[in-house]
Amino acid sequence: MIANRIRRVLVYTHNSIGLGHVFRTMAVITGIRKWSPDIDFMVLSGTSVPHVLMRQGIEVIKLPGIKKAVEETGSPLKPRFLRNLPVEDVLKFRQTIIREAHAFFEPDVVMVEHYLAGLSGEITPLLMEKKACKGSPKDFALVHLSRGIMDSGNRPVALTSYTDVSCSLSVPPVYDFRYVFDDPSPVGDKGSAWGTPQIGSPIRYLGKIADKSIAELPDREVILTRFRLTEKPIILLYLSRHGNIADLSKRLMTAIDMAGLTLNFQIIMVADPYLNPEIIENLRADIRFKHVRFLPFFYPLIDLIHASEIVICRAGYNVINEILLTDTRAIVIPEHHPSGEQEERASRLPLDNIVVLSEEAVLSLPPVQVLLGLINRKKTALGLNFDKYAIGKKIIDELETWTALRHRVPSDSC
Repeated sequence: MIANRIRRVLVYTHNSIGLGHVFRTMAVITGIRKWSPDIDFMVLSGTSVPHVLMRQGIEVIKLPGIKKAVEETGSPLKPRFLRNLPVEDVLKFRQTIIREAHAFFEPDVVMVEHYLAGLSGEITPLLMEKKACKGSPKDFALVHLSRGIMDSGNRPVALTSYTDVSCSLSVPPVYDFRYVFDDPSPVGDKGSAWGTPQIGSPIRYLGKIADKSIAELPDREVILTRFRLTEKPIILLYLSRHGNIADLSKRLMTAIDMAGLTLNFQIIMVADPYLNPEIIENLRADIRFKHVRFLPFFYPLIDLIHASEIVICRAGYNVINEILLTDTRAIVIPEHHPSGEQEERASRLPLDNIVVLSEEAVLSLPPVQVLLGLINRKKTALGLNFDKYAIGKKIIDELETWTALRHRVPSDSC
């Protein structure tokens, strides 16, 4: 590996809407740190769990939170907590923070996770800065990080979906690297050769990423002790926050009761931190949940998934990778999003240990036989190991090479 020339990396992840973005970002950072421990990382994020990053010694600048009001027509963006301010003002303030952080930190690398232009175009000033300073002493490597899943134009959804949040800004062709944490689509995928005039550089598929490797997973006994659980096998429910969570949870508990599983299994439900607390209180008061152990969301969830016999969950990127990595049997219920991303991800799953059900199917009929069939199904060892350290090495090696080989030339703009 080339001697370390990168000192500072600025990472932007909007993370105002879901939790997965920040955990994926942390996996990338820890994967790089193994090979370059002296790099300073600063993360700009609207995440509700900044402490997860800070516990790993990662500096965080917390952006004011923005939420997507999925219960309203068009799912508009709104301030998460600053309810008396217009969302436009909050987004403008976020943009100011981002611009000032970049000017202060003077990073060698800027990584942008998910939306190319940021949430509602809030990192556009950084893209303009990159365009103006390209090839100058102030130039920096600009990296896009995507979780994958292609749209109808055979592009990663995140490369175009920033328009879904009222941002129709064009993105200048300034990205030096575009990494996708997935495998190329097996049908008609153009792989790393694909590019567009709007984005510039080709896609580089690095494979799936997870927060932990197989070797880093604790023994089941350690997990049971940590959460004060019994030795009974675990049925774990983690249903995120979108859709009819209350009725969906009640249907699933009806199925668990009808299957006679409450006697021999311990039922655990993990509450998403963005889920309306009234929903959890409603479930706690329901007689069907008298045997359920409610847990707040904790990190890393993969540990509890590893200790569970059955997981009932959505088809989010992180949780799916954790199920596949641990060979855990699961019922997967995709959330509905305009992009159809979760349905697409669920359609690609190996079905050795997994049953995919639509939300409508669960709401119409408690999946008793599906649940019993899955419990009686022999677990298949998939032999997967999504390696964040191997991914981190690929990224830092390419960034160091770019830094060493690029020609710095004077520029009137910078």
